[in-house]
Amino acid sequence: MPRARVLIVEDERVVAEDVGRSLDKLGYSVVGIVSSGEEAVKKTEELGPDLVLMDIVLKGGMDGVEAAEEIRGRFRIPVVYVTAYADDETLKRAKETEPFGYILKPFEERELYTSIEVALYRHKMEAELRSSRQQLRNLAAHLQSVREEERAGIARELHDEMGQALTALKMDLSWLNKRLTKDDISLVEKVKAMSGLTDTTIRMVRRLSTELRPGILDDIGLTAAIEWQVGEFVERTGIGCEVSVDDGVINLEQDCSTAIFRIFQEALMNVARHARATKVRASLKEEDDRLVLEVIDNGRGITEKQICGAKSFGIMGMRERVYPWGGEVKISGMREKGTTVRASIPLGREGES
Repeated sequence: MPRARVLIVEDERVVAEDVGRSLDKLGYSVVGIVSSGEEAVKKTEELGPDLVLMDIVLKGGMDGVEAAEEIRGRFRIPVVYVTAYADDETLKRAKETEPFGYILKPFEERELYTSIEVALYRHKMEAELRSSRQQLRNLAAHLQSVREEERAGIARELHDEMGQALTALKMDLSWLNKRLTKDDISLVEKVKAMSGLTDTTIRMVRRLSTELRPGILDDIGLTAAIEWQVGEFVERTGIGCEVSVDDGVINLEQDCSTAIFRIFQEALMNVARHARATKVRASLKEEDDRLVLEVIDNGRGITEKQICGAKSFGIMGMRERVYPWGGEVKISGMREKGTTVRASIPLGREGES
């Protein structure tokens, strides 16, 4: 097994060399020794160590906490602090960088070894967890895409095949009705009833087809689809709904438009089911290079427990829908003052696989 590679960041050369000898004795490989935060960031980028041992007080304008924060954010390399400082302010700053260890000087070799091994193991587990989580998200995105394709296919079949068959049946019934005499009272009534049932079935097929995949979303775009959905929502629930859409909202790729539209549908569905609201305000706009969808109701207000609950699958689904585009969904509520759903996606960013 290759030896773990460690970068030492220490402003006192004698101390750094002593730590280096201890690391060598413990079976680690020292890839470099630097004395400033700026050098620490640069060498981490150049050498890609497995771990950084970081003093806090360093030469130059960047201290160890600032360097650790940049290393953690840019390179995802674990940092273990090795310092003589343990005051509350220093600990607070250090904790904010999510370190993998904090060793106080002077220390024993065994303490150093234990801290490094724990840090390396934790880093490995976190990397595996991130990879697993990313795979699950990729799978979820793929399943969403497949589901939308299936819904679109079924919607087309309903609209085209069954719709055409029902229309043909309606025409045949009309043809038959014209050939019946006034004396065929029972037959005339039967044909009339069948014609009415056919009309009802045609309307049902159209509604099911539209609910599966609104053709307006593909044919005209997201703005028109949202305005259509508002009309359907008001007609079905009786809840007042105002919607505003910026004239300058750009056209999005189809999958992204679908994601925003489905989030809008889910938000309205939650209002109808849970909010006990009498009014909804919705908007779609560009804001700070992001496309922002906002849905606000005046209902009883969602609670933090409901937002974070293990069974809040609708909310989870909203968040996963925008993840491929680097988007986010924020949900907040105030008791008896309503709920706000805010979904945003950076403009000009391609979806990830």
